[in-house]
Amino acid sequence: MGIKFKKTSSCLPEKIVDNFFFEKTLDTSDEWIRSRTGISQRHFVENESMFDLVKTSVLNLNLSAEEKEKIKFIIVATCTSGTAIPSLACQIQEEFNLNEDIYALDINMACSGFVAGLRLIDGMIKPNEMALLIGVEVFSKMLDFTDRNTAILFGDGAGAVLLEHTEKATHFSSGSRGNKKALNHGYEKESLSMEGREVYKFGVTTMETEIKNFLHRLDMKVGDIDLFITHQANIRMLDSIAKSLGVSKDQVPSNIAEVGNISAASIPVLLDQMNQKGQLKAGDQLMISGFGAGLTWVLAQMEW
Repeated sequence: MGIKFKKTSSCLPEKIVDNFFFEKTLDTSDEWIRSRTGISQRHFVENESMFDLVKTSVLNLNLSAEEKEKIKFIIVATCTSGTAIPSLACQIQEEFNLNEDIYALDINMACSGFVAGLRLIDGMIKPNEMALLIGVEVFSKMLDFTDRNTAILFGDGAGAVLLEHTEKATHFSSGSRGNKKALNHGYEKESLSMEGREVYKFGVTTMETEIKNFLHRLDMKVGDIDLFITHQANIRMLDSIAKSLGVSKDQVPSNIAEVGNISAASIPVLLDQMNQKGQLKAGDQLMISGFGAGLTWVLAQMEW
């Protein structure tokens, strides 16, 4: 038994910030940022709140009365929530007047959070049940705009999916490698801090190794996977992963140029954009992988 995507949606703030914005305060340029990260622009909240992004992403799912009745789980993945209590998940239950027999919680696993949410739901969902999984981040409120290592990378946004139970198995692999300094917020500094080279090396080597090992345990080959949906951290990371696996860049899709790194929201936003363009077909075999602060990683192998 496992889970299946039924609907996708996303919400990006109206304000678009291009790379030239950072030339005013940092020793950088549009060309420098694009060549090293693949990012051309990102979205920042201006008149929206985090809950506005979450709410809109759920509204965009256009849930039917039957779907609302079947929802038994709400999980919101984020590492930038400014509200500890009540959880965003509980706020969604109230906002949409969903049934009270719902398991609602927020989780913080940073960039791995969305895939971690898939694993949690897979372990709980039963036949004829559905679940809401939302990834949302607002980094623009916590960035140090004098720090080139972080300011140029991150953006704001939300993505949501409606999941349903399926008889086809979903497979997962995950791990943690505790590291307080590689990527942190509030541990040593009030703003986000990152050791870029260490995080880059972790992301590339871990994903390349873990994907291959995971496929081996599943008795699958790289050629059995149609698309590798990977957290959008850096275009060079994605290119390295594609090269290591021996697949085309088209099989490791990316939207980082337009939205930057939106952590737990990266994968659901990418999935929605691909879905809206018709790039995901029934029966496609997906390898979905998240990696980030903690340090952590979670992989899911499932069918679209």
